[in-house]
Amino acid sequence: MPKSVLTEYRLELSGFLCAISAFFTLVGVTGVFLLDGLPSYLFVLQELAEPFGSWTYWFLVGGPLLLVGAAWWLYDYFKKTRSLARLVATPSRAKFVRNIDEIEYLAWSLPRRFEKRVLEKKRQFNLK
Repeated sequence: MPKSVLTEYRLELSGFLCAISAFFTLVGVTGVFLLDGLPSYLFVLQELAEPFGSWTYWFLVGGPLLLVGAAWWLYDYFKKTRSLARLVATPSRAKFVRNIDEIEYLAWSLPRRFEKRVLEKKRQFNLK
């Protein structure tokens, strides 16, 4: 059964959301707090915030919230991939079998390519 788009493209989506939310946060902070008192070398930021008008208040609230959520999603992805790589890299069959529940959960929660790595390691240890 195919995995969800949110699972398969988690790295790409979370990276994109981090970039967009960082932009929204920058526009919100610039448009609300710094619009009048910007030094001349930061005039580009004022021009960036002007087209959004009163939406900058929404960006100031929503941007950081979205940034925190997207950054957590990205961090969780990397944490799970590192954990799975560490568990699969073990040369010991006994350690692999002892951690099989955690390995299968991590492979299930990550894109399909990680499931393939786990299946290869199972074949190497003659499991299932």
